[in-house]
Amino acid sequence: MRENNKEKGDDMSGFKKLIAAAGAGLIMTSVCAASVSASESYDPYSYDRWGDAVASQVGYTAEKSIDGQLINGLYEKVESMEGFDYDEESWKNLLNFKEPSDIYISADDLIYLVDKGNARILVTDLDFNLVNYLDKFNYNGEELTLKNPEGVFVDQYTGYIYICDTENARVIKCDTEGNVDRIFEKPTTELYSQELTFNPRKVLVDKAGNVYVVVRSVTKGAVMYDMNGEFMGFYGANRVEQTAEIIMNAFWNTIATDEQRSHSVRSIPIGFTNFDLDDDGFIYTVTESSEVKTDTVKKLNPRGANILASTVGDEVSFGDISPAYYSIYTKESQLTDIDIGPNGEMNILDFAHGRIFQYDKMANLMFVLGGTGDQLGTFRSVSALESHDNKIYVLDSRKNCITIFERTAFGEIVTEATNLYNEGYYAESYEPWLNVIKYDGNYRRAYIGIGNALLNSEQYKEAMKYFRISISRSRYNKAYEGYRDELMQKYFTPVLIIIIVLAIVISVLKKLNKNGTITFPWQRKGGV
Repeated sequence: MRENNKEKGDDMSGFKKLIAAAGAGLIMTSVCAASVSASESYDPYSYDRWGDAVASQVGYTAEKSIDGQLINGLYEKVESMEGFDYDEESWKNLLNFKEPSDIYISADDLIYLVDKGNARILVTDLDFNLVNYLDKFNYNGEELTLKNPEGVFVDQYTGYIYICDTENARVIKCDTEGNVDRIFEKPTTELYSQELTFNPRKVLVDKAGNVYVVVRSVTKGAVMYDMNGEFMGFYGANRVEQTAEIIMNAFWNTIATDEQRSHSVRSIPIGFTNFDLDDDGFIYTVTESSEVKTDTVKKLNPRGANILASTVGDEVSFGDISPAYYSIYTKESQLTDIDIGPNGEMNILDFAHGRIFQYDKMANLMFVLGGTGDQLGTFRSVSALESHDNKIYVLDSRKNCITIFERTAFGEIVTEATNLYNEGYYAESYEPWLNVIKYDGNYRRAYIGIGNALLNSEQYKEAMKYFRISISRSRYNKAYEGYRDELMQKYFTPVLIIIIVLAIVISVLKKLNKNGTITFPWQRKGGV
C-alpha cells in the first residue's frame, strides 16, 4: 500500500485478493453473542446515598470479543487462487495482533489499533475489516520501524497519524501511507531534565495543532510541542497530595538549615497516565496510581487548570468507592485510561479490577461494567478503551483481544434522561426517569431527576417525596421551603381576612357594649 515498500505492496495485493475472495477480511474469530443482564459474566452495580454498592441493571452488554485469529475458511479460499503464493503462517502473522496497547477511532470511522507485540498499527473499519497496516515508515528516504509502540492518535483536521514509538524514544507523525512528516523527540532544553528518559506512552493533538505527549518518566504533566515540533513546556501537572507526612515535612523545611533541606525528601506530584480530548477541545486526564486521592480525574482548560473540580467539587470520587464490595477485591481502583463521549460522558478504565465506570459530564455515576475473569465481558489485563456511538471498545493486552460492549435498552433510557437533565430540560426528562425506575428501582439518580423535574414545575410536595427516597437532604430542604411558601401563599389571604373580620366584629361588639346597646351573657345578673 506504500510506494516505498514494494515487497509489502505485493503482499497487500494478495491481501486484496483475500478480501475479494472472502467478501470481508475480518480479523475476528472469537465472536460470542451476549444477551441481557441475566447472562452477564459480571454483576452490575451502582451506589446508594451512603456509598454502599447495590445491584443494578446492565447499561451495556458484552456483544462480542475480537481475538485477531485468522479465519481458516478465508485462507482456504485464497490458497486455491492461481498465481497466489503465500503461506498460511504469514497470513496469520498479518492478521493476528499481540499485546494491543491502544485504540483510537477516527472521524472517518476507522479503528486504529496499536499492535505493540508486533510493532505495527492495524487499521480496520467498524466491522474489523482490515483496510491498512503500518509497520515500516519512510522518513526522507530512510526506512523506520517501530519498537514496542504504546499510543496512537489521528488528527481529524489534517488526517495525520501520531504514533508513540515508545522504545525508540520518539513520536512519529505520518500520513496513511507511512510517509513521515515530523518526528518529536526528547527536548534538549534545560527545562527538560536530561537525566530523564523519553518514553512516550500516549499522544493527542488539539485544534490548534499543539501536540501533547504523556511520558512515563515525567511527573510535571504532558510534554507539549507546537505544530512545528518546538518544545513549549509542560501541561496539566497533578497537585501534590497534602498528606500529614507532607505537611510535617513542609513545616520542618521552614526551620531547617540549607544543608538539612538539601538532604530532605522532595514532595513531587505523580504524573497522570492517560488523557483524551472532548469535542470542545478540553483535555481530560486520569492518574493510575492507587496512592493518589486528588486529581485522579481532571478536565483541563487551555491554561492547564482543572475546571472539573470547580464544577463538581473536590469530594467526587472515581472508580470503586468501596473496593471490598466483593470480599475477593482488596485493591484500590487504578484508573488507566479515559474516553470522552459525544455528550461529555466519561468512560474510565480501572486496571486493578478490569472495570469500566461511565459517568455523565457532571461526574454522576451512570454504569459499571466488566470485571476480572476469562468469560466474555471480563478481562485479565485491560490496557485501553474507546467509545463510538452506543458502543465501548476495550483492549485486553493479556488476552490479546478487543471486547465490544453495546448499550442496552435500559442504558438508552438512562442516557436519554441524563442528557435531557444535564441540558436543563427537567420537564422533558420526567418521563424517561420514570421509565428508568420501572427497570431499576435502585437507580438513585432517577429519583433525583424526577424530584428536580417536579421541583422545577413547582410541584414541591411531590418533589419532597422523591428527594426523601433518594436521601438527598439539600434538595429535600429546597423543596420543603418551596412547599412552605406555597402553603403560606395559599392560606395567608383567607387567614388574614378571617383575622381582620374577627377584629372588626370584636371592635364593634365592644363599642355596642360600651353604649349599653348590647349586653353579653356574662354581664347578666345570675348568669342568665
